[in-house]
Amino acid sequence: MNRQMASLEPDWPAPLNIKVLFSDRRGGCSHVPYASLNLGSHVGDDPVLVARNRASIDVPGEPYWLEQTHSDICINADVGATDRRGDASITREQGKVLAIMVADCLPIMFTSRGGDIVGVAHAGWRGLANGVLSSTVMALGSGSLLAWMGPAIGPCHYTVGEHVRASFSSGRGFVKRSEDTKYPANSDSTESKFSMDLYAIAEEQLQSLGVEVYGGGLCTYCDSARFFSYRRDGVTGRMGGFIWME
Repeated sequence: MNRQMASLEPDWPAPLNIKVLFSDRRGGCSHVPYASLNLGSHVGDDPVLVARNRASIDVPGEPYWLEQTHSDICINADVGATDRRGDASITREQGKVLAIMVADCLPIMFTSRGGDIVGVAHAGWRGLANGVLSSTVMALGSGSLLAWMGPAIGPCHYTVGEHVRASFSSGRGFVKRSEDTKYPANSDSTESKFSMDLYAIAEEQLQSLGVEVYGGGLCTYCDSARFFSYRRDGVTGRMGGFIWME
């Protein structure tokens, strides 16, 4: 395995048969601004290079790619769905590789303590507001579940407006910014601004659903050497999170 493609070792007590690979931006063949291990086929990169990057990922089969739409839809990958528009998936099938792509949104891996089912979710602010984590946990079942949160944009660089804050009933994960904060040129400067902590919000939602939560704290915006970040770079690549059962 190319160790640069799996630089993150999930810090969670998953069963031994549960395998996770989280690719960072290193070790691929794409060029700037997608350098170098871009897995996104929808971001303007050369399709030939994207295909090479995807083929280089060391997983036991063709990943179950989704057409992510910031929804609450969780797809059962075992039923042969032809429509893959959704932001989460689950499987009970050994060797089936679930995949999610991110470049600031929060990737979350799931497993049961018994190691007989796994899932993955793509959770940006819209997904969290729409209930993607609830949908995923419901699809996984009511057993004892673990979740690992991978790299996402941190509150240090994630500023949102009041309309985003109002999408959540809980105030956890939001801190109002000071008046002298510099905002992006295309933002509405008259609207109140908040630092948003995707990790804190996801953790609160998952714990309320009875899920044990691990990981968190890695900011994609801060670490430009390892991670793609849409907010930092605009045009950029996508990283991948993969989970399967041996």
